[in-house]
Amino acid sequence: MADDWQLALLNEQVDGARVLDCAQRCRDYVMMEAGREPDALWVTGFFNDIPPERTKDDILMLGIERPDGSLIGLLGMSPGYETQTEWYIGLLVVTENERGAGIGARVVSEVINLAKASGAQTLRLSVFGRNPDALRFWEANGFYQDRVVGDDLVLVRQI
Repeated sequence: MADDWQLALLNEQVDGARVLDCAQRCRDYVMMEAGREPDALWVTGFFNDIPPERTKDDILMLGIERPDGSLIGLLGMSPGYETQTEWYIGLLVVTENERGAGIGARVVSEVINLAKASGAQTLRLSVFGRNPDALRFWEANGFYQDRVVGDDLVLVRQI
């Protein structure tokens, strides 16, 4: 972890307002992903969008949290999905005013460490085809295209 942030496990009832505040500061991503302004329904989806054949207990919904308790990003992962040796990153977004400071790359490094410690061998994620900035970010962090699903690119990284 970094001195200026930590990954913190989030709970919908306790942290819903903080997640909404963070989503509002990630408005550009939410608009691209959901086609609407960040709202309570988006927050509900953040906590309840679960991969097939998984339960809420199988996913990690984390905040990138400053020492003052504010969230500067969100991270959603599913360890052991699609296979037992894979971790699926469903979401990594950093607030607009924090982007470009290396936080995303440091979070990816922390995810790699956590995944390795659990015995994972692969990280997998999906990127919107209409999000070239995200594709560049993930490629710069060692991910490569595995397949195309609709308009999205599935990326993978061995760890």
